[in-house]
Amino acid sequence: MIIPQADPQANYRAQQAAIDAAIRRVLDSGQYILGTETRAFETEFAAYIGQPYGVGVANGTDALALALRACGVDAASEVITVAHTAVATIAAICQTGATPVCIDIDPHTLTLDPDQLAAALTPRTRAIVPVHLYGQPADLGAICAFAERHGLYVIEDCAQAHGAVYQNRRVGAWGHLAASASTRRRISVRSGMVA
Repeated sequence: MIIPQADPQANYRAQQAAIDAAIRRVLDSGQYILGTETRAFETEFAAYIGQPYGVGVANGTDALALALRACGVDAASEVITVAHTAVATIAAICQTGATPVCIDIDPHTLTLDPDQLAAALTPRTRAIVPVHLYGQPADLGAICAFAERHGLYVIEDCAQAHGAVYQNRRVGAWGHLAASASTRRRISVRSGMVA
C-alpha cells in the first residue's frame, strides 16, 4: 500500500460545492481580477484576523514589500528578520533597497529570538519582520515591546501561520502591518497606522 505524503484533492473534495460555486460566480461575472469576490475575501479575511482592513495583492513577496514601503523602509534602512525563513521574506526586504539583518531563532519556537534584537539594532534599523513558522507564532509580546521602545515598525510574515493565535489574538493583528497567505495573499493594516 502506498500512503501519499499529501492529498490536496481531499481538501478540494471536502469543500467542492463551495469552491465550484465561487468559481462559477467569478466566471459568470466576467471579473477575473479584483471585483466583488476579491472585496468579499478582503473583508472576510480581515474580520477573521480581527483587523478592520485587508488588501489582496499578487503574492506574499509583494505583500511584504508593499508593507515595508508603506512604513518608509528604503535603501537607507535596515530590517531585522530571522535567518530561518523562506526566500520571499528576504527578497521583499531587498526589493525596497533595504539591507536585511538576519538573526537566529529561538530553539523552542523556531521563530525569531527576541533576545537577539538588541545586538542587531543600529541607527539604520527601521523595522522588524518576525516570521511565524509551521503554524507557530513568534514571541510577539517581546518583539512588539522592543519595537515600541526603539520606534520601529513590526511587519508580521504570517504566510505559514495564518489563523494561528498568540495570547488570544490571531497573528497578523499584532504588528503595524502583516502579510499572510491563504487562497490569496493579503496585507492586514492596523487602523490608523498607514495613510
